[in-house]
Amino acid sequence: MVNWEQIAEQALVYWEEFNAWFLGMPIYAQVLVIVGVVASLVLAVILVYYALKGVVYLIYYILKGIYLLIEGIFVGIYKLFEELYYAISGKPKPVKAPSDKECCEQVEPPQQSYDEQEIIMPSQKEIQIVQPDAVYCSECGSQYTEIMLEQLKENGIAYCVFCGKGYKSIEVKAEQY
Repeated sequence: MVNWEQIAEQALVYWEEFNAWFLGMPIYAQVLVIVGVVASLVLAVILVYYALKGVVYLIYYILKGIYLLIEGIFVGIYKLFEELYYAISGKPKPVKAPSDKECCEQVEPPQQSYDEQEIIMPSQKEIQIVQPDAVYCSECGSQYTEIMLEQLKENGIAYCVFCGKGYKSIEVKAEQY
């Protein structure tokens, strides 16, 4: 049988030794010991929390990976036997009808001509100097329209109809020697 009185006496002896040691220190040392013990306990709790969290995540992702692996194997086997069935029986494979779900349909916007597109108001800060024979916008990469090229030749300034970048042309004449 367990002798609880002897265990209590032994614990009391250790407690008295600890009290004698702790109270024998100066007050700043007692405060530092208490702060150190509290910090160690907080650190131990945080360490245990993250270790348990890591173990739980590890187990979760291992089980998820095993599930997806087994699911992939069974889906592959099912598709293999399905293809074998249609190959052996000679029946055509049925075509799935498109679903009437609107969430999956992607409606393409109608193509607009150059005249119908939104006109972007350019700012004067965005003007770039180009050669008069330039044909592509340096901002968006689209090809200049005929109207843009005519305006660039006539006025010496034009704006991209797609992005609004301004261009100013300068005639450069080469001298021959």
